[in-house]
Amino acid sequence: MTQAVDRQGSNDDGGLESPRFVFVPAPHYPKAREWLFVLQSVGLDAVIRPTEDGRWGLQIVVEHGERAIANLRAYEAENRDWPPHQAADRPLYAGSAWAATILGSLALFFQTTGPARLASEWFRRGTASADEILHGKPWQAVTALTLHADAQHVLGNALAGTLFLSAVHRRLGVGLGTFAVLAAGILGNVFNALWYGAHHRSIGASTAVFGAVGVLAATQALLNRRDAAARPALTTSRLALTKPLVGGLALLGLLGASGANTDLLAHLFGFGAGLLTGAAAGLAVRRRTAPLASLWQYGFASLSASLVIGAWALAWWR
Repeated sequence: MTQAVDRQGSNDDGGLESPRFVFVPAPHYPKAREWLFVLQSVGLDAVIRPTEDGRWGLQIVVEHGERAIANLRAYEAENRDWPPHQAADRPLYAGSAWAATILGSLALFFQTTGPARLASEWFRRGTASADEILHGKPWQAVTALTLHADAQHVLGNALAGTLFLSAVHRRLGVGLGTFAVLAAGILGNVFNALWYGAHHRSIGASTAVFGAVGVLAATQALLNRRDAAARPALTTSRLALTKPLVGGLALLGLLGASGANTDLLAHLFGFGAGLLTGAAAGLAVRRRTAPLASLWQYGFASLSASLVIGAWALAWWR
């Protein structure tokens, strides 16, 4: 079996213009090596040689010249669009200050509730108690998202939440994006209560923050799937569909598993709930090429505000 050789030919091999050889110029040395391996794969011998002007190419015995050139042309034609270009994600919605406003309101609310160590009435009524959520006080799954143990807790959630919620807003819009993240936080607290059953209490917006990460992962996976359907070459790699989920889990491990009082399961349930709400929202809008009508965005924003205000009303009046 013949073997391709990655070396400069000696003078005994004949010059580039020798009638015993065909010289195929390459645009650069890496391409010459690539072509060398192509010919090797079909059993053709070749030698990489430089030209007088400093370029590179393949020297091939004349008997194999036509077959070698045909194979190289076929190879280049098959790989003309490889690797396939994946269009950059272009958000449908412009950036806004709403995420910072929403998360900043948590810091202002903290000035009213005070830290958990003071055990104010807000914490007595609004903390997510697994037993109480499952036995008549489901609103605690909402109210607990707005309570924080101390200044460091609320500032950390406000900063991280602003970052992730801003990205969700650019993808889904302020109204739908806020509702998807809030719903993920609520469901995450409910799942957490179902897991523990009793004797577990939790507070903090971090469940919703990781819900936002889940929403981003789910919607990105749907966008990748849409792009893959439009460009069949992309379907050859499942990595394009799974890497948003892997990235989301990596963020969960990096940001959601540290700290003495960290409720890791709440973060995990929030992320999982975000995958659900993100998939639902993403399926609804993935084929859209224009922003959702403002009326729908206002409707989802109003529903989100009503859920929080209504939950606190129930917490105080019942």
